[in-house]
Amino acid sequence: MRVRTVLLLLLPGLGVLSGCRGPNIAEVKGRVTCHGKPVADAAVTFSPVTRSDDDREPGKPGTGYTDAQGAYVLSTYRNYDGALIGKHNVTVSLEDRNPARCKRSTQTTREVKAGRNEIDIELSE
Repeated sequence: MRVRTVLLLLLPGLGVLSGCRGPNIAEVKGRVTCHGKPVADAAVTFSPVTRSDDDREPGKPGTGYTDAQGAYVLSTYRNYDGALIGKHNVTVSLEDRNPARCKRSTQTTREVKAGRNEIDIELSE
């Protein structure tokens, strides 16, 4: 009888906890180009922007690398799960040996919205 009472008290709490999925993440993919041409082997980082002065930990960044066609898919907690929903400081970095004729590091701000996001980034010289 006592086990049944404990289970009846715990089950509603477990139902509430199972509804908590953690941070809101959305799929993010896109292409990195320079003068309209794909940029291979670029590191792409989406770092969440703080929401207030008290926000010391805005969240884990989403990262990815471009393939030969300049395409990337972000990963934050698991492979290809996307990035946190909200505004991000986006950095695209190229190694010195990368043949693309554009800046080695570019920063911009983009927003990740709920659902699927396709965010293309054009690099400049």
